[in-house]
Amino acid sequence: MQLRELLKPSNLMSLFRIMVIPLLWYFLSKPGQQPAFIAFSIVLLAALSDGLDGFIARVRHEESRLGMLLDPFADKVFAGALVILLVIYRDFSVWLAVLILGRDLLIIAFAAILLKGQEIVVPSNLTGKYAFAAISILLACSVMRFEFGVNLMTYISTVMIVISMFVYGRVLRHLAKEKTIPVFNDKPVFKYMRWTTTSLISLVLLIKLYEFLLS
Repeated sequence: MQLRELLKPSNLMSLFRIMVIPLLWYFLSKPGQQPAFIAFSIVLLAALSDGLDGFIARVRHEESRLGMLLDPFADKVFAGALVILLVIYRDFSVWLAVLILGRDLLIIAFAAILLKGQEIVVPSNLTGKYAFAAISILLACSVMRFEFGVNLMTYISTVMIVISMFVYGRVLRHLAKEKTIPVFNDKPVFKYMRWTTTSLISLVLLIKLYEFLLS
């Protein structure tokens, strides 16, 4: 692996999620609203970077095996570290922590069993991206002790985790049999439904967050 490939903008966006973990640890361990707000901002930036790395790779034609490995690896390391930190510093629900961490462990174990001996890289899919975004928002709300956001995103994250595990299972089974990654047929109606639902949830969260910050 060449250093030049690792330092491509798309891969640096993935590395960003790993590099900010010590900062999160520091600010989460500090009392007060200001450190909590900084930690909250870091989590949101990490979630944003997860969408940008793939976009930048496509726009700059930088898709690579390293990128397909680094993107989901950075997601798992960042989410796992943050969940553990929240259990320690924010009384995060242990059952939810187990669900989030267990999802990644199950996917890795399932891939190791089905793809044993095969040099196949399973890239992040759209469902996985949405699951990671939902989890990131849930964790960000937990950082801020934003109770409405925690309750809402707990339900959404749980649903997305279950769906993403099902989708990853189908992809892995297809890979094991056909040796190719299945093509996702993203119809316009699905895009419209995703954007509409995401926009409504985001609007409600922003309104409630504004009320929370003013209280």
